[in-house]
Amino acid sequence: MFLLFGAFLAGMLTVLAPCVLPLLPVIIGGSVAGDTKDKRRPFLIAGSLAVSLIAFTVLLKASTLLIAIPPAAITYVSGGIIVAIGLATLFPITYATLVSRSGIEHRALRLLGNGTKHKNQWIGPVITGAALGPVFSSCSPVYGYILATVLPAHFATAMAYIVSYVIGLALVLLAIGYYGQRLTARLKFASNPRGYFQRGLAVLFILVGVMIITGTGTKLQVFVADHTPFKFDNLSSKLIPKQSGAKKIDISKLYNVAAFKAPEFTGIQNWINSNPQTMAQLKGKVVLVDFWTYTCINCIRSLPYVEGWYSHYQKDGLVVIGVEAPEFAYEKIPSNVAAAVKQDGLTYPVAIDGNLATWNAYNNQYWPADYLIDRNGNVRREDFGEGNYNQTEQAIRGLLAENSNTKLSANLITPSNTPVPVDQNQTPETYLGTDRADAYSGSPELGTQPDQTYSFAGQLYNSQWSLSGEWQVSGSAITAGKDAKLRINVAAKNVYLVGGAPNSSIINVSFSGKPISDAGDAGADVTNSQLTMQLSNLYRIASFKTFTSGIVELDVPAGVSLNTFTFGN
Repeated sequence: MFLLFGAFLAGMLTVLAPCVLPLLPVIIGGSVAGDTKDKRRPFLIAGSLAVSLIAFTVLLKASTLLIAIPPAAITYVSGGIIVAIGLATLFPITYATLVSRSGIEHRALRLLGNGTKHKNQWIGPVITGAALGPVFSSCSPVYGYILATVLPAHFATAMAYIVSYVIGLALVLLAIGYYGQRLTARLKFASNPRGYFQRGLAVLFILVGVMIITGTGTKLQVFVADHTPFKFDNLSSKLIPKQSGAKKIDISKLYNVAAFKAPEFTGIQNWINSNPQTMAQLKGKVVLVDFWTYTCINCIRSLPYVEGWYSHYQKDGLVVIGVEAPEFAYEKIPSNVAAAVKQDGLTYPVAIDGNLATWNAYNNQYWPADYLIDRNGNVRREDFGEGNYNQTEQAIRGLLAENSNTKLSANLITPSNTPVPVDQNQTPETYLGTDRADAYSGSPELGTQPDQTYSFAGQLYNSQWSLSGEWQVSGSAITAGKDAKLRINVAAKNVYLVGGAPNSSIINVSFSGKPISDAGDAGADVTNSQLTMQLSNLYRIASFKTFTSGIVELDVPAGVSLNTFTFGN
């Protein structure tokens, strides 16, 4: 309920976002263009923008069928429509002639009823609002949080939040358009469709449309952000509920949850190392369901333990099912997952849960996460994150021996008190796309304008990162263009990078201003201070002798996409 209200409030606050403020004149201009007394125009603009934003979310964000459409295409279309509306207003006679010859007006009047008195005057505001919908979609951290976190697991709930967000946004835009129109209506010269005021609005539309297409509006957005008394993203982000971390479970107990029926595997795209499995078929076996994804460093470090248990206890009746639940789009591609399974030496069945259906059935929130299930099909133990391996193995042995004649070997294969490689001062996982980006510093602010040129921040504090050169930024990744570089101030023993490239590409890696191999600090995937990146995967770029702080810099060739940094001790 809090997020529902928070989404509504975030929608209202979105009009204060730097990427929205330059567009408000278009909202007002669309409300008064042509006829300052037509009271329908503000309602048509706000309503069509709301419908457009919801439709954009469903078609381009929720649907994996259209995932290959580049975000820049939507930007070009939206900007192009705004330019076209400006040209139509600037040259009304030419516009009327084109509409008449195309037959659009005749077909529209048939749909609306011949009794309408305003003829085609509704077309302009409707198209204006519809074109602005996708532009508004990248302007709120709350909207981004719903898309990235809630939507993949709870579609209906996420859509309720998005509708609430859109209602809040539309109400404020309606008020701006309505009162802007009333104020303008008092100015007699503003009513002349061929006067300087209306022509000025037309020129404004054209300029804004060109700014949207070219991305030149980003400098204006940065100026607005730097000269406002508060940071919109900081204010809006306070409406996002904080994650609770890990579930509060008593790890001292081998069976740490009240037994409940294990959900069935559902929505599985592909199976690796096995034919399709069901919980019904596995009844009578002890089952360990391990949620993981192949670029998660915490998962990678836990996999040897999971594979070890499977190899050691399979003969005693243990079944391990690895559920690969993707964090990024490329992690649902079967060939990528199969390559990772082979690379990590996994021999147990792996299910690709591409749409997070099984993840959702378990109400899971973590990578990695283990659910231990007894012979009757009931979940008896849960583990989240790294660690507790010795206790998990003891629980496996206990369930294998429970109500059976199974005789297990005396020794556990997992050492007691297995250390978890983490330090309290370690740099946290750092996402680079706008959906979950944090700790970015530089000029301009991180945004989704195409081929934006960035400049490094003068100083990077702990865990901050920065860009220079040309980058294309999307919700889940940043893609290098000309002269692209990245710096990040890290505190860790090991540094990992998740990314990929369409072709084999070489990234130069330095640390504290020197080639990283010179001091022997290069990770396993770096040779002579160069990282060769190809498939979308996790790459080991730094391995320091001790816990170390400093600046890692990457010189990134064009076409390489980077998703996130992760760290270990």
